[in-house]
Amino acid sequence: MITKRNRITIALLATLMLLTTGCSTSTNNTSETSTTTSASTIGTTDTAGVASTIAAEYSDEDTDASWDNASATQIEFSGTSATISGSGATASDNIVTITTSGDYILSGDFTGSVVVSASSSDIVRLVLNGVNITADKNSAIYCTEADKLYITLAEGTDNTVTDAANFTYSDTTAEEPDAAIFSKDDLTINGSGSLTVYATYHNGIGTKDDLVIAAGTFLIDAANDGLRGRDSVTILDGSFTITSGSDGIQSNNDEDTSKGWVLLEGGTYHITSGNDAIQAETLMEISGGSFELLTGGGSDAAMTDTSESYKGIKAGTNMTISGGSFTIDSSDDCVHANGNIAIGGGELTLSSGDDGMHADGDLTVSGSVTLTVLKSYEGLEAKTMTLADGIININADDDGINISGGNDSGTGGKFGEDHFNTGSSDQWLMITGGTITVTAGADGIDINGSGEMTGGTVDITAATLGEGDTIDSDGSFNRTGGTLTETGGNAMGGNPGGGNPGSGNPGGGNKPGR
Repeated sequence: MITKRNRITIALLATLMLLTTGCSTSTNNTSETSTTTSASTIGTTDTAGVASTIAAEYSDEDTDASWDNASATQIEFSGTSATISGSGATASDNIVTITTSGDYILSGDFTGSVVVSASSSDIVRLVLNGVNITADKNSAIYCTEADKLYITLAEGTDNTVTDAANFTYSDTTAEEPDAAIFSKDDLTINGSGSLTVYATYHNGIGTKDDLVIAAGTFLIDAANDGLRGRDSVTILDGSFTITSGSDGIQSNNDEDTSKGWVLLEGGTYHITSGNDAIQAETLMEISGGSFELLTGGGSDAAMTDTSESYKGIKAGTNMTISGGSFTIDSSDDCVHANGNIAIGGGELTLSSGDDGMHADGDLTVSGSVTLTVLKSYEGLEAKTMTLADGIININADDDGINISGGNDSGTGGKFGEDHFNTGSSDQWLMITGGTITVTAGADGIDINGSGEMTGGTVDITAATLGEGDTIDSDGSFNRTGGTLTETGGNAMGGNPGGGNPGSGNPGGGNKPGR
């Protein structure tokens, strides 16, 4: 086998928008506005993006699904017994224990567990070659120690693992294992076969270190999380149908800021989750794949517990999406980051019970993007926002585009207010390109700060007179280029100074923001 390791360092949100400091202000309320010269009040610092990295390490073996059949140990199951041909494995009391490096080929039906208990320098490969394992005590496959565990799904085979309904722990304080397939060390799954996981107790597939999935067809039904890699989750390809009581895919290391990330380069995903569909404690990058995600019962679901998270895609720090096709129906935000979001490619169709897309920091949309918010309370929301390219269509019950929430009294969406600990001087909207269509139940664009438009085509339909503004800005809204069309509501047309004199609600909007 090839053992050379390849480091792939991926730049997250690496494109910084260099914004100009001299723009103009439009002064009338028609669809085609005139302009006068005015000094820009936004974009004077490079705050529209952030440079971060995911350092994803995987070896050539992670994608290599071959093995040496002649030297491998054969393990043939039948009921509660196992016939072992070769070295490195023993069977006793419904448990097959593997203690040394090597390839182990598993086939047949087994009531019991496979335990990998090797040394910290051993590399173990389990080849699932048409095997059905039903655990009677805890996990079906449990790696207590190894340098790395590989699970290869043999071509043309269907494999099934089922955990015990109730787990019996030797160490009750650690509560490990906690998944139908669980490893304390790095775990890689590859091969072109299929794997069905029934996790009636807790998680489907989990590891305390890095989880890498290179290929395979997966059907996972989990009481808690479907896939969990504590330190990281990397998926290169594969087909995933996941039904989970909590998160569909999760990386949850909250003790090391260099870990807890999710990297998805491809694959097909059908996820129905009780909570978030895909959740990273820190960074998330998605560069390809097809995603159909349903969370918390969907955008129409009534929420009785709003302290939980029911988001489609969620990053604890920063997120970048550079490709892929997404259909997300979520009770909470469809796309959410506690830091910054950069959308540089892909096709996204979003239906949300709250925000279509939300960033606590900066949101940038650029490149060849088609972004459609079919349903939302607020469409796009962030502290700062740059819309530079793409086709963006937004439908919102409240504000279509919201910069850092508002200050008026409103009930907000079903999850209440979004709070931004910021001042209006560092909250802004910049529109430099793209084709943007907004249909809003309140303000088309609500800027709790200042805004600029230098290019692009923007068509806004806001609420009827007295209910909303097409553009509602606390500060100035300077337009020096592009085409702006305003329908309904109180047309602002680039009115300097913020607010709309006729609305009686300067700088407000109808949602306090959450």
